[in-house]
Amino acid sequence: MATRKKKETGNIPSGAWPKIVQGTHLTVKTFEDGHTELVWDDEQLLKEVQEAIASAETKPKRKAKS
Repeated sequence: MATRKKKETGNIPSGAWPKIVQGTHLTVKTFEDGHTELVWDDEQLLKEVQEAIASAETKPKRKAKS
């Protein structure tokens, strides 16, 4: 599973609504009334999944100990 630090958007003044947390492939907007909106970046998500699959397939396999 790919993990990267999320970042707070810097162009919104502190205390402003909606609160926005942006990751590499998902942006979460939380509104003052508690409503939450998810915005997916499908292309970036697909790219990260493909990279993870490629890296898992190229790792040498270990022998299982009995």
